[in-house]
Amino acid sequence: VNKVVAKNGGSALLKDCPTLASVAVAVVRAIAPMPVTAKIRIGWDADSINAARVARILAEAGISAITVHGRTRAQGYSGAADWNVIGEVAAAVSIPVIGNGDLSNAADVAKRRRETGISGAMIGRAAMTAPWIFRQAKQYLATGEMVDPPSLCERWNLILRHCELAVRAWGVEEPAIRSMRARLMAYSKGFPGSKILREKFQRVSTLADVDAIAQEHLQKSFEPAALIAA
Repeated sequence: VNKVVAKNGGSALLKDCPTLASVAVAVVRAIAPMPVTAKIRIGWDADSINAARVARILAEAGISAITVHGRTRAQGYSGAADWNVIGEVAAAVSIPVIGNGDLSNAADVAKRRRETGISGAMIGRAAMTAPWIFRQAKQYLATGEMVDPPSLCERWNLILRHCELAVRAWGVEEPAIRSMRARLMAYSKGFPGSKILREKFQRVSTLADVDAIAQEHLQKSFEPAALIAA
């Protein structure tokens, strides 16, 4: 977040390791015995990749586990995540290291875990469009077998369930569903007629709106509309 970085916080601490160390020690002491974890990028920019050093500092400060996103702060989300650096971090410290960046399917998770020795994987943007990736990754790591992707009907059931939970959390239907619009548009990736779906999702305000879109879409896609009650 730019306003945090502007005050020498967040990823700006990658450029100020003494302050990073003092902050980490203070947080660990303040909430002990509760464990503290950290998430870092591999460096500020391509000329200052220092994730292994930063990880050692954090481990010495008492941090219990570290997640490493394989891009620099300067990259944002452009370019490719550098899993070689993530592997270097995993080798540099004895605490668990979780890798993050460009994990789009279960095979990616297994490959990166095998190649780098990470203790775990953090999946970000891929989960916005395919939250079943966690189930697929867990199954693949345990058995080597790939779980079939959910059917169109199963995807719609999940979408409606997510909307119901949002309404329950907000306590008011219309603001909850409006807050779900971006999530709904992410879910539509890979759906037949996704462009039209995204246009419709921009206008939804109620559970009934979402359910009506689901029923119409399933009928046009020739799948039974065996949806959960909204």
